[in-house]
Amino acid sequence: MSLVSYIVVFLINWMILFFMSLPIGVNVSEKHEKGLASSAPDKPNLKIKVLGSFIISSIPSSVIYWVVEKEIFNKFFNITIL
Repeated sequence: MSLVSYIVVFLINWMILFFMSLPIGVNVSEKHEKGLASSAPDKPNLKIKVLGSFIISSIPSSVIYWVVEKEIFNKFFNITIL
């Protein structure tokens, strides 16, 4: 697995985890300001969600990298890929 492949796998994992974490802990404002949507959150905590999804997505990405490098998938199914 090349570095580019690892980065692509990492980014896919990161995006999935980040979008899953967006609605967690969001409180809708009771007072609505003019020009903002009525469903706009008070504090979305984006820095924590970006950092958390970055750290958590490194785990499955590293496992996928390890499985590909050790050729565990090929040994388990006895498959030879061109």
